[in-house]
Amino acid sequence: MDEKKTQKLKEIIEQLHAGVPVEQVKKQFLEHFGTVAAEDLAAAEKTLMEGGMQVEQVQKLCDVHASVFEGNLDEIHQEKQLDTIFGHPMFVFIKENEGLSAFLENQFQMAVKEYEANPTQETQKNLLQAIHDLTKLDRHYLRKENLLFPYLEKAGITAPPKVMWGVDDEIRDLWKQVLAELPQQGKAILPVLHELLEKVKSMITKENSILRPMLLNNLDEQAWLTVARDSADIGYCFNGGIEGASPSDAQTWYRWNVSMSGNEELLQSNRDEVVLPSGKFTLTELTSLLNSLPCDITFVGKDDKVRYFSEGKERVFPRTRTIIGRDVAHCHPPKSLHVVQKLVEDFKAGTKDEETFWIQRGSLFILIRYYAVRDAQGEYLGVAEVTEEISKLRSLTGDKTLSS
Repeated sequence: MDEKKTQKLKEIIEQLHAGVPVEQVKKQFLEHFGTVAAEDLAAAEKTLMEGGMQVEQVQKLCDVHASVFEGNLDEIHQEKQLDTIFGHPMFVFIKENEGLSAFLENQFQMAVKEYEANPTQETQKNLLQAIHDLTKLDRHYLRKENLLFPYLEKAGITAPPKVMWGVDDEIRDLWKQVLAELPQQGKAILPVLHELLEKVKSMITKENSILRPMLLNNLDEQAWLTVARDSADIGYCFNGGIEGASPSDAQTWYRWNVSMSGNEELLQSNRDEVVLPSGKFTLTELTSLLNSLPCDITFVGKDDKVRYFSEGKERVFPRTRTIIGRDVAHCHPPKSLHVVQKLVEDFKAGTKDEETFWIQRGSLFILIRYYAVRDAQGEYLGVAEVTEEISKLRSLTGDKTLSS
């Protein structure tokens, strides 16, 4: 990594933060670099945060400096075969952005214009439907955050994932706000709607111009196979009718490449045993038992790395196998990171043994419990997170016993 180049990029981003006009900074950028590697941009963002700039500050700069660097990344001018292969996770990811762009330019903006011109009950209903359809984008963001970001983090690229995840959450908050307030506020909420639209469009640019080359340069064959395997669990969006980008195309690519590479996971023998002080299981029995519980269990070791999670049928939050070995700090959006870090610190210090949170999400009531895991001598071993949707339990009254 060229330190001088990284330092200059850092200075350019700081100028944007100081309010220097974008066009002036862009001219300076082109004079010094012409094009730049995505990794250099990532290093500059990381240097800013290591120097004390908050993630939220870099996040605010994200749209601005993306416009400066747009079209000026080295990798954009290089032929990258992987993202042209039908069914490849990178191909599907980029094609989803194409489908999203088409949706925004057609159905979404048409619904906005019709409502702006004639704010009737019918045009409002159509606009609400368009906004609701846009929330499918959450699947795209979840795959990015839970499947792709872990590999960048393993490669030492941590700043761009944090910044992008923060912007993703801003987008989520905006569409929730518009959905909730449009029926009551009417046209008064349109500025928020336009802000939402611009942020979504800007994220498309960031993913295509900045994230894509980072992924292509840092994920190997095994990583792409893992991403392909786990993508279906989260789901896809805006890829219907796009040749080579459908869920079946993605599954076909995965099956073919697994068979050709010999990387298909081997099943453990039922004879393998896990012996505990109070009994024993085969691996199949223990795995099935944990997956049969009505809650999601995640274990984070004392090194703050995710070590295990259960894979039950009804998942409350998405978990994919790419998070194994991931630092727990990277598994949470920036806005809640400080809460997680404080909780872990308290567990390690022994000042707290458990904590409970809950979320009301429509008719669902989600209970999230954290427990410090300690051995018989009280030594800290890690954290267990237990998550369960308990709306049915909250309505129970009276008794129901085996004898009744």
